[in-house]
Amino acid sequence: MASLSSYPAIVVVGGWGVPATMLQPLVADWPGVVHLATLDSGLVAGACGIDDVAARLLNRLPEAAVWLGWSQGGQVVMSAARQAPDQLQGAITLCSFPRFVASNDWNHGMAADTFRQFHDGLRTDPMRAWKRFLALQVMGGSNEKDGRRSLAPWLASGPPLGIEELETSLEWLAATDQRADWQHPAVPSLHIWGDQDYLVDGHVADQVSGWGAEVSRVSGMGHWPRGSAIACCQDEIRRFVASLGIV
Repeated sequence: MASLSSYPAIVVVGGWGVPATMLQPLVADWPGVVHLATLDSGLVAGACGIDDVAARLLNRLPEAAVWLGWSQGGQVVMSAARQAPDQLQGAITLCSFPRFVASNDWNHGMAADTFRQFHDGLRTDPMRAWKRFLALQVMGGSNEKDGRRSLAPWLASGPPLGIEELETSLEWLAATDQRADWQHPAVPSLHIWGDQDYLVDGHVADQVSGWGAEVSRVSGMGHWPRGSAIACCQDEIRRFVASLGIV
């Protein structure tokens, strides 16, 4: 095993409206330095989009590291890879997407009408819509009832950013199209999906598999990795990092 000083640092970027600490179990035994980056008001307020958020994070964390992004955080990671390929030793996305909302030439995303309904709900009753979104993260995964119990601490703590920033970063989900970044990744990349993800169609892996990155599916995993899925993700992440030749 490589020493703490020689093992690469990892930057873990959280998803929309939730703290990155929800992903702490994935890197609980990481042999190197761990940086948890939440898409909170400090990153989102005043930003013009995903590229701007990625630039802010790159400025905060200038040392070379492996970057891992969950859901919307995966888009931040792929943007960071394009902007500063020398700073990212590898890019890993987890339950993420090059484009979140479906279109005429992209049928792997959320239906546009469904997204608009959710967006309208956020404007009408932000906290209700946010709690509903969290509930969707454990739908479809193994032991859904236990998943709802696991969400309790995060529901109690509330979103890590204000209502205005919640809406702004939600709009980025509709506007951001990274197919070019994903088709031609600037650094070695791994994309991991769950085959029971209610929010992100795991079949996007079929489309992306020929785009120059490694692709992995985790059986029984919903949008938020829990239980045995955590160990599966850890194995894939460690395998990928070992393949980079940096440990």
